[in-house]
Amino acid sequence: MWRKFFGGIVLLFFVVCVSCSSGIKLQFHQPAGKNLIGIRNLVIAPCEDSDDANLVCSYLTSRLEQQDYFLLFDRNKFSLFLEQNHLTYENIKQLDSLSQISELRTVDGILFSEMKSLEIPVDEMGVEPVKKTVWTGEYERDQNGQIIEEIGPTGEATKKKKYSLQTVDQHYRIRNAKMVVSFQLIDFKKWNAIFNQELTANYSSGKIIKEDEGPIPTDDEIKRTLAQNIVEGLLNKVEPRVIKVKRPIEKGVAVIDSGAVQAQAGRWNQAQQLWNKAEKAMPADARIYYNLGLAAEALGDYSTAEIYYKKAELLNPKKKLYRQAVNNIRKMWQKK
Repeated sequence: MWRKFFGGIVLLFFVVCVSCSSGIKLQFHQPAGKNLIGIRNLVIAPCEDSDDANLVCSYLTSRLEQQDYFLLFDRNKFSLFLEQNHLTYENIKQLDSLSQISELRTVDGILFSEMKSLEIPVDEMGVEPVKKTVWTGEYERDQNGQIIEEIGPTGEATKKKKYSLQTVDQHYRIRNAKMVVSFQLIDFKKWNAIFNQELTANYSSGKIIKEDEGPIPTDDEIKRTLAQNIVEGLLNKVEPRVIKVKRPIEKGVAVIDSGAVQAQAGRWNQAQQLWNKAEKAMPADARIYYNLGLAAEALGDYSTAEIYYKKAELLNPKKKLYRQAVNNIRKMWQKK
């Protein structure tokens, strides 16, 4: 009986060790086209005093609140800080010499948006010849010349109309629009603009046939569509993508294992904090540096990840896992 019990314990331990060494699926943030590593806490600067500009800001704020990467800092609180220090948003946008003000570093950066242009010209209208089946004004007749009747949708007998293919003039209209917005993201740690780009969104209703005309989009509806497309275009460039990656996590000590629990749940910032504490307690433990490299990589910070992986390899050069981690992260750099 005891042999079976201990045999089961050994088997369970073997299974756990194999699963740890082979890796588990972890949630990583893969940087988008523009790598905004280190930018998590954001201030959205107030928009211009116009309904169109505020529409973009409103949708941008809403979308950032829905995603799980960037954290929005209270703009009212930030505005109050600027007022108390006799500063303006324009000071920041012009990159005035404010880097010495430590309070600005309570957030990672600030995102400015500016409406450059909005065009909704008069609808394009035109006429084009098309082939259509139209009623000739006559009715179908049988071989005796009598008008043929058919049962209509209501169940009543109606005269059967006679149709023919004819060329007719078709009237149409096209509604076009264009919005251009510039975005500037200033990093409070590096104190420079790390993202500065104009984005354009175009709208076209396509041909709206007058004879079949349904509800035509209003200017306000078109503006909302353009603002949404602009914001989605911005997020496609800067918002990290969540991917699942199979990687092993180093374990074995309580202070390391507690971080592993957070990492497995996708809470990499919390895992990073716990492993930073572990590093202070055990500065020569290669496992901690490997895990810190894993956290940095999961957050898309490849340069920091490589540094930690190299530290782990230097402390334990015989471990294949650490050497593979260094090689993998270098490949990621080449992709970027």
